[in-house]
Amino acid sequence: MVKSPMKKEAYRKHFQERKEWYDRVQKDPMRLQYHIQPPMGWLNDPNGLCQKDGIYHIYFQYCPFYPELGSIFWGHMTTKDFIHYDEHEPAVYPDTQWDCNGPYSGSAYQENETIYFFYTGNVRYEGSYNYVTDGREQNTILVTSRDGFTFSEKQLLMKNEDYPADMSRHVRDPQVFRENDRYFMIQGARSVKDEGSILLFESEDLIHWSYKLRFQPEKPFGYMWECPNYLKIGDRRFLFTCPQGVPRDGFEFANVYQCGWFSLDYDFKGENYVLGAFHSLDRGFDFYAPQVFQDEAGRWILFGWMAVPDAGYEEPTLARGWIHALTIPRELYVNDAGLLCQRPLKELKRLRKEKASGKLSEGLKRWTSPCFELKFLMEEGAEDFELHLRESVVLAYKDRVLKLDMTGCGSGRTVRRLKTEKLWKLQIFSDTSSLEIFVNDGADVFTSRIYDSMENLQIRMAEGKIQGTWEYYSL
Repeated sequence: MVKSPMKKEAYRKHFQERKEWYDRVQKDPMRLQYHIQPPMGWLNDPNGLCQKDGIYHIYFQYCPFYPELGSIFWGHMTTKDFIHYDEHEPAVYPDTQWDCNGPYSGSAYQENETIYFFYTGNVRYEGSYNYVTDGREQNTILVTSRDGFTFSEKQLLMKNEDYPADMSRHVRDPQVFRENDRYFMIQGARSVKDEGSILLFESEDLIHWSYKLRFQPEKPFGYMWECPNYLKIGDRRFLFTCPQGVPRDGFEFANVYQCGWFSLDYDFKGENYVLGAFHSLDRGFDFYAPQVFQDEAGRWILFGWMAVPDAGYEEPTLARGWIHALTIPRELYVNDAGLLCQRPLKELKRLRKEKASGKLSEGLKRWTSPCFELKFLMEEGAEDFELHLRESVVLAYKDRVLKLDMTGCGSGRTVRRLKTEKLWKLQIFSDTSSLEIFVNDGADVFTSRIYDSMENLQIRMAEGKIQGTWEYYSL
């Protein structure tokens, strides 16, 4: 027995019954000022990111009536400048027997003025199941659009029986791209032996798909790989994924689930490939399920979910009728060392208002609102310092270790560390309830939610050995 699908008419009825709830959420002082967040209810993975006719479409996993009703939709927002966003009704509904427990994560591929959205339709049976090797369906579904607002009928492309025989019931999150005049699809997977991998499928027409191979390292690395992404910058290829079940290793893999990238050496013709070492995309407390897309200017842009599943942190906004948000948009690039890096999208400079600047050797102490951008440029690299951010966050550098200490915030987030031989640049974005810290031009990033009083906030640099300049902007 499975859940009955929810149609658009039922959604509209539920929404009207909860209009007062929606209005109350919009007035919550913890609402973020320049991030995408759910209009009400729950938000998680970014989905189907694309730009069509100058308009950026950001879809996302959305449960508007959470926790009262658990139906998942694809929420939908649009923007032309990443400053102003328009909210729309959900774009994809759990309205067929193939996705009655939710249209789960997926991506967009564009060709011939058409956007092809591929996603996982989740079906969860009611009964006594383990939901790993039985009790669920993970269906690969296609829906198309000419404008990003109106959608075709859904088409079932693959079901669990079409995936390799050694796979569990966890195969999901498709991304489609083109190489060598052929179409390819990657999906995250978990085998019956609890080994994570990325499955590669091939097609000539975007409809009929055949399994080709799987990407995985020589030694097992986690039991499940979620949310795969493929991108190519210049002649460098990369695979993103979110491995689950990777044990902590010193400062590495500190969260319950990880997120990162491998370099990929593969021509998409034969069977042989080489995966490079795994690199974490973010070292903060709240980053998972990123998705990348290439815009009309050729930039690779990333949004991530500002949360981690099963993390156990306190989220005070839940009692206020909403939970979670997306990161600021970030542009991906390869630095001189060959590392894939993230930098805030240049459009975000338009958020800047009041500016102040000075020399780090003369110290830094100023009152601030919760929304600000802070930049440090250290001429010869920092030796050590201690920076107090807002009410209860300490960012310290000592013995070549950068430490983010959020213990004082009282939300279950404690300490995260990064070993870096030279620290020469920091760029920090603070919103009402979030922090994003870009280290050395985005070679590393810390993303976290933060919950403090938002009153009488201060930025203060304690004594340290540091030369360079600082810039502050209110946002």
